[in-house]
Amino acid sequence: MIDVVVPCLNEEGSIALFLKTLKKELRNNNFRLILVDDSSDNTAVIARKECKALHINSLIIKRRGEKGKGNAVMRGLKELKASISVIIDADMEYHPKYILPMVKKLKFYDFVQSVRVRKTKWYRRIGGLLFNFFVFLLFGIAFDTQSGLKVFRTECVKNIILKNKGWVFDVELIYKVRKSGFRIATYTIVQTVRRKGESKINIFTPIGMLYDLVMLRLKI
Repeated sequence: MIDVVVPCLNEEGSIALFLKTLKKELRNNNFRLILVDDSSDNTAVIARKECKALHINSLIIKRRGEKGKGNAVMRGLKELKASISVIIDADMEYHPKYILPMVKKLKFYDFVQSVRVRKTKWYRRIGGLLFNFFVFLLFGIAFDTQSGLKVFRTECVKNIILKNKGWVFDVELIYKVRKSGFRIATYTIVQTVRRKGESKINIFTPIGMLYDLVMLRLKI
């Protein structure tokens, strides 16, 4: 059994394709979808329809007035029941085909973080490199923390409470998992440019992320 946590914000253009692809890639595996929706569009409506049509075991949580990707992920983590869990975005920048190869690495590790080979806009690549430098400087983590696909043994996160509710929750999650003594590995994936919908990241986002990173370091 695998629990798949999917935080969503206005993904009505991509959610159907994502669910069809997820079902295809995990077709021979028992999995449960935990979708946490902060959208103001029809993401949840479309997701329910697709899950019914595809016979996907699902829990769809519609939230109002609560924002932040980290906040949405934390809500999803509270519902984990399986021994193996996944966090993945619904925008198809991270293809579900990588999930099972990452699950196989759990034979030797406890937490597998995807590391991106990017096909994204230049300013996102530069911003990512700068952000990774500060993550290493402040937290000693020498790999890509922000890639939106993570596979892990559920026990890794059971006792973790995140202070950051926004973009840098990934750093805090990985830092606390490592600090708890769990074994972490990386897995290289190709990140693609989304085909539908709009990215939630713009040219100013990295500035806010760097600020949040420094504030996080002061808190933990």
